[in-house]
Amino acid sequence: ICLICKQVANNPMEIDCCQHKSIDELLIVGENCLKQFLSKNPNSCPIDNHNNCLYSQNRLAKRYINELDVICPRQFELEQTATQQGHEEGETPEFVSCNFRGKVKQMNDHLEHSCCLQMVKCWFESFGCNHSCLKSAIHDHLTSNMKLHFDLVIKSFDTLQQTIRQYQDEIRKLKMENERLKVELQLKRKKDKEISNLKQQLEQYQKGKKTTLVDMEKLKKDIESKDNEIQKIKQKMQVKEKQKKSEEKNKQINDNKEEQKENTMNDNSSTSISNTSTTSNFKLERSFKLLKTFTGHTGNVWSIDYSTFDDCQFICSGSQDKTVRVWDVDNNKQIQSFNEHSNYVYCAKFSSYHYHNHHQN
Repeated sequence: ICLICKQVANNPMEIDCCQHKSIDELLIVGENCLKQFLSKNPNSCPIDNHNNCLYSQNRLAKRYINELDVICPRQFELEQTATQQGHEEGETPEFVSCNFRGKVKQMNDHLEHSCCLQMVKCWFESFGCNHSCLKSAIHDHLTSNMKLHFDLVIKSFDTLQQTIRQYQDEIRKLKMENERLKVELQLKRKKDKEISNLKQQLEQYQKGKKTTLVDMEKLKKDIESKDNEIQKIKQKMQVKEKQKKSEEKNKQINDNKEEQKENTMNDNSSTSISNTSTTSNFKLERSFKLLKTFTGHTGNVWSIDYSTFDDCQFICSGSQDKTVRVWDVDNNKQIQSFNEHSNYVYCAKFSSYHYHNHHQN
């Protein structure tokens, strides 16, 4: 029995879902019932509400069901309908009966070819008659409705003639359109010929243009080559200029060092005691941590010197910014700046003359 329609299962299918392994009995449904269920509930199981339904044909059940004796299902439905109508109206109506009794496997052939209860459509359906009746009653319908069918055929014929006239009109229009298209085609061929001539002229122009572009590209490469040579020359000149500046700088440094050595040698005899004291004080201060910062120079400081005047401490400094600055150590400020130097100041020193003059006074 089909678990969906509760009738004998035609072409029985067995439900093989793993969710039903605990059920001992076979789960059988009819093939048509299963197709209808899956069309409304895709990928669902008709036995339980889960997805991925698995099913297969049960050949043993099919063989058993095909050997069952049955009557015509149309006859069965007709008898049920007649019985219900008879109970409602209080009488038993007369009806055409089908006497088929056979096996289930013979049922499809009977229903399609030999059942007298089979509903068929009128032979004149294509002409507009929508009547349908039992196969055994179709001849009575054709005999009793000959005039209706004749009128439908005549009407269909008139419609067909009208359609033919419409087609003929369309054919005439198409012929006229064809003639017009022929004229346009001739004009198009003429234009195509003109276009072909223009294309040839354009190709010749493009060839000339291509030659010009090649020449321009060659000229461009020559210019780039010249530019590269110029850049190389400039780079060499810049290198030479840098070397020259470096040599001048080194020369100036050496000159300053020589001058500093001469000044040191000249001052050693007269300022040995004073310098010893000053240097000792300065070295002592240098051994301490950072106490003060003097801000003012905009370049590297190449030289500093320390001295005292009137019990005050002073520092002078020479810098890459071409200035010499004098700083008041006690008040942490700049008190003088000399800005007229033409190049870096590599050596700045307090004059020993002022130092001795100050101590004598």
